[in-house]
Amino acid sequence: MPTTITDAAALDHTAAERVTAIIEDAVRARGAAMVSLTGGHTPQHLYELLADPRQPWRARILWERVHLLWGDERHVPPDHPDSNYRMAHDALVAKVPIPPEHVHRMRGELEAEEAARAYELDLADTFRAAGRTDQTFDLMLLGLGDDAHIASIFPGSPVLHERTRRVAAPWVPHLEAYRITLTPPALVDARRIVMLVEGPKKAEAVAAAIEGPPDVLRWPAQLLRAAGDRVEWLIDRLAAQGLRGQHA
Repeated sequence: MPTTITDAAALDHTAAERVTAIIEDAVRARGAAMVSLTGGHTPQHLYELLADPRQPWRARILWERVHLLWGDERHVPPDHPDSNYRMAHDALVAKVPIPPEHVHRMRGELEAEEAARAYELDLADTFRAAGRTDQTFDLMLLGLGDDAHIASIFPGSPVLHERTRRVAAPWVPHLEAYRITLTPPALVDARRIVMLVEGPKKAEAVAAAIEGPPDVLRWPAQLLRAAGDRVEWLIDRLAAQGLRGQHA
C-alpha cells in the first residue's frame, strides 16, 4: 500500500524514520544491517538527513553494524560527477562513523561485465563475512524513473528475464552506455524494499507500477509486485496524482 506524503521535505523525514527503524530492527534481529543504496536527487536528501548530527537518526544507527552496498552504478569511475557512489559518499558515507571495510561500491571504472562479476563475488563474500547463509538484503532502497525503471533495469532490458545471476551489466541503448545493476532475484527478495518517489513527472510510472495492467517489459517496477507487503511506497502527492485511490 503506498503512503502519500504532502511534500518533498515531509517525504525525506518519513523516509529517514523508516530507514532508521528498519536498520535498527535488522541489527537487533541479525547483528548487522545489509543496506542497498540508490542514486538520484531524492535519496541524496535522505542521506544528508541520516548523516546530520542535528537530526535524531544519525545517533540511533549503530554504523559499525551497517554494511552499505549499491543497487546500481553508472559505468564511470568513483570520482565522476555521475557516480552513484560519489553522491552517497559525499552526502552520507564521509560524514558517519561507518568502517571503510563496510562500504562496498560497484567498480564502475572496470570493464562493465568485469565489474558485474566482481560485485557478484563481493556480495557473496560480504554476506558470508556477516554470518549470513543467504544474500538477502535487510533494506533495498530504490527510486523510480519516469519510465518506471528501477535500479538500472529499463523497459525492454534483457535483465528483466534474469533468474540466476544477482548482478548484470546491460547495455542501455537509449543512454548509449553500460550500467551495472542488481538483478530481479537480488532486488525482489529483500526483507524490506523502500521506494522513494517525488514529482509530477513520476505520476504515470507510479500508477502503472502499482495499479496498471501487468506489462513488466514496459513498466519494470511491476517486478516489485512479487514482493507483496515487503514493499513500502513513499510518494509525494504530485507523484501519486495518477493513482485511482487516495492513500495516506
